[in-house]
Amino acid sequence: MNIVSWHPVLTDHQSYTLEALQRVGNCSLTVYVSNTEHAVRQAQGWVNLHASSLLLKQIPQKGWLRYVFLNLRTHQNAVHLFGSPFEQPKLIVTLLLAIVMGLRVFLISEPYSPISAGYQDDKRQRINCFKTKLRPFLYHFYGAMLRRRIAGVFAISRLAVSQYRSIGISVNKIIPFGYFVPNSEQQCSAVATVPTSSDFGLKLIFVGTLISRKGLDILIEAVRNLNKMNLTVFLDVYGSGDSSQFFFDQSIVSYCGKIPFGCAQAFIGKYDLLVLPSRYDGWGVVVNEALMAGTPVICSNRVGAAAVVEKWKCGATFSSENVSSLEDTLKEIVFSPSLIKKMRHAARSAATSLEPDVAGRYMFDVISGGANNATQIQPSCPWYEG
Repeated sequence: MNIVSWHPVLTDHQSYTLEALQRVGNCSLTVYVSNTEHAVRQAQGWVNLHASSLLLKQIPQKGWLRYVFLNLRTHQNAVHLFGSPFEQPKLIVTLLLAIVMGLRVFLISEPYSPISAGYQDDKRQRINCFKTKLRPFLYHFYGAMLRRRIAGVFAISRLAVSQYRSIGISVNKIIPFGYFVPNSEQQCSAVATVPTSSDFGLKLIFVGTLISRKGLDILIEAVRNLNKMNLTVFLDVYGSGDSSQFFFDQSIVSYCGKIPFGCAQAFIGKYDLLVLPSRYDGWGVVVNEALMAGTPVICSNRVGAAAVVEKWKCGATFSSENVSSLEDTLKEIVFSPSLIKKMRHAARSAATSLEPDVAGRYMFDVISGGANNATQIQPSCPWYEG
């Protein structure tokens, strides 16, 4: 089988799955990208460690339309995967060309963000508000263009499943999916140290960009309130961004800088819980990293990977932006120490389902089975219920 994958930029949480797809399906796989690096994520410390076995080709800036047309025609008998298909106009045009040419096309797509907080930073608030109102209309337009012509959508999160149903994509063409990275817990164990010095109390870790969307302010408020109730809870925060916008006393709530790229699992594994309190997160790969380290996860119900936490009972979810809901969730764990042990065991079980090889096999089974057939029975989703 020949597979062609199109992306604005290829990141680790996509490339490991594609490598596994190529490996388990013994496929010929070519990847076209608009950019080889993501400038904003590079500034945040991201490093691409991936794709050693993938044939990666960059779409040129000049003559790109002719380039993509010729390569679509060259690969007209291949299966075409479009990752983050609506992120760039260039990729939207390429997708529409593939549809017009009658090629077999699958999308790999997160949900569109339903909130106005910026995805990578807190700039351009007015533009972000406008985009928030515009997105539902744009996606209904995309749905009208695509719903009869695409083979399927690998929908990343339950919200994505819901959104694609709402724009008219047949339920038989929507395949629940996620992001996947390999287990690297032992990779950085020698450098992973925990600044929190106390040997008692609940130790929480937050890993993420210090922006509004990630909801760190909600978590800090909850931790402070719990300590006012004489419950001993510590929070260590890791991530890039402006730490001055938050109050870190370096006692109860500590800012610990950045984790070396690729070492998150080793650090997270030394804590009782990872907390991801996002106002919105399309998936939240840090949840995968925590579970692979055997660390339970508390996350908001607007985190895509919350579905994994709920299915495997390897943590808990709370109502997004609701400080009291987060406090109640953490109090239950403080008062039930045995609960963490159960969650840790469940985390290890969940981690096996999050390996890229599982995702690659699942994707190959869908593609090779012909998910564009309305009567096609999809393989059972290993991660969550659609």
